[in-house]
Amino acid sequence: MAAQGTRKIRQVIQSVARIFTESSPQQATPMRAKYPNADNISVQSTGLRPLDRALDIGGLPLGTITELIGPGVTPISGGATSIAARIAAKVQRQQEVATIIDLSRTFDVYQAERCGLVAPQLLLTQPNTIFAAITALENASRQARFITVVMGSVNHLLSDVEPDSLIILLRRLHIITRTSESAFLFITTPSEEDPFNPLNYPAGFPLSEIANIRLWLQNESWTHNESLATAYKATLTVIKNQFGVAGKGADVRIKFDFGQKL
Repeated sequence: MAAQGTRKIRQVIQSVARIFTESSPQQATPMRAKYPNADNISVQSTGLRPLDRALDIGGLPLGTITELIGPGVTPISGGATSIAARIAAKVQRQQEVATIIDLSRTFDVYQAERCGLVAPQLLLTQPNTIFAAITALENASRQARFITVVMGSVNHLLSDVEPDSLIILLRRLHIITRTSESAFLFITTPSEEDPFNPLNYPAGFPLSEIANIRLWLQNESWTHNESLATAYKATLTVIKNQFGVAGKGADVRIKFDFGQKL
């Protein structure tokens, strides 16, 4: 019995020691050494506290690409675009500009409005070509704090683009994002139903590699009142994070406002 009591006391002491050790400034050095850019990165809060915590840096990093991988984007039940709209609404409340570039033509303006986004139709552009989208992205990067690019299946979207043109496209994308003070959120759908499969992206456009953060949307659930969605919840898993620890999850919940459709 005495030996068991001693072990319990030792375990308590070790637990307390770990708490003080982990909170010590000296012990924070290995994390900074592992992620040297994390201290200097500026971020935009998503307004979704569980997600901001899971990202380790308090929000989406500016001047970088975050990829949000959803199970599919439809006008009726776009969970990924609803999340983007809620983040954009947060940006608007901070008196900043948000922009939506919709290449898949699936962004639901009414749903975005119910997420709190003001005048989403005025923030939305739907370019006819990928190169027109890059031009729109470049223009938006000069004034918008938060830019959403709805791509859908990247393979399908870029299927007709020549390899040499993909190289040019990728180079322009690098320049635009790295020289901007915007947070870029690219919404994609994996054609192979696996976010880690490289076949989700055409050769010459490895979005999964150039994205600094990748979020995987899972376990979607909707609540409806008759035919109208009233709430949405899902799990976002950080499957890549160049500024923190990958593998963390965030349970996201959104309640939709009621209003009259224009």
